[in-house]
Amino acid sequence: MFGSRKKKTTGRLGPIQSFLIYYGHANEDARRRLMEAELAVIELQQWQPYDVADLRASGTAVYGYLSVMESPEWNRKRSAAIEPADIFMENGKPVRFEQWNSVLMDLRSPGYRRLLLAELDEIAASYRLDGIFLDTVGDIEDYVPLPLQEEMTAAYRTFLAVASGRHKQMKWLQNRGFRQLDSCAALLDGFLWEGFEAGTQAIGWSGHWINALARHRKAGLSVLSVSDRDDPRIAQEARKNGFLHWTSPAGGYNSL
Repeated sequence: MFGSRKKKTTGRLGPIQSFLIYYGHANEDARRRLMEAELAVIELQQWQPYDVADLRASGTAVYGYLSVMESPEWNRKRSAAIEPADIFMENGKPVRFEQWNSVLMDLRSPGYRRLLLAELDEIAASYRLDGIFLDTVGDIEDYVPLPLQEEMTAAYRTFLAVASGRHKQMKWLQNRGFRQLDSCAALLDGFLWEGFEAGTQAIGWSGHWINALARHRKAGLSVLSVSDRDDPRIAQEARKNGFLHWTSPAGGYNSL
C-alpha cells in the first residue's frame, strides 16, 4: 500500500496524496505499482531513460536517488573518482557502513562537492526527472562529531545552493537531516521523516521536530513520513501532523 491521505498534501512538492520508494530493478510489476503513485523515488542505475519517461507519462512524478553523505561501492563511477581528501576520517580511519557497503564522505571537500554536482549533471542529461531524493543527509547529525557538524551543514548548504541553482527545473526532497533544516529548508521542496513512529508527544526530541516541521510546512515545505511498521496508529499520528505517510514493506525498499 502506498502513502495516501483523503486530502492531498500541498506545499512545494505540489498536491500529492501518494508516494513510493523503490530501489529495485525495473520490471512490469514495479512499473505498474509505481504508476499508481503520484510521486516515486527510484534508484536510477536500475532504470533506463525510457522507463522513467513511461512513469512520467502516466502522471507519476519521478525523483532520482542521490546518496549525499555516503558513497556506496555499487556506484562504481563515483567510487573510481573519489580522492582520499573526499572521505571523512575519524581517528585516522574511514567510517564504513558494512550493512550498506558504503563509506562516510566529507562534504567540506570542494572536490567531493564537484563530484556530486557532476553526477547530478549526468543524471539530468540522461533522464528527464521531476526531482532528486537527497539521501544520507542525516549522517551529518548521526555520525559526524558534534564540533564539526556546523561546518558540514554549511558545506551541504553550499552544495544544495549550487545544485538547485544549476537544475532549477527539479525539486529537492531531503531524507532526514533534522538539524540541517533551519539553514537549508528554503532550498528544499520536501522533507521525508524516515522511521516515523507513533506515540510521539509534543515534548522531547520528536516533539521538537514535529513543531519545527509545522513551522516549515507553513512556509511551504512538504513533509512526508515512512515507517516499515504496519501500525495504524503511526499513519494516524502522521496525518494528524500534516504528513503524507507511507507504510513500506518490511526489509527495505527493494520490493513493493
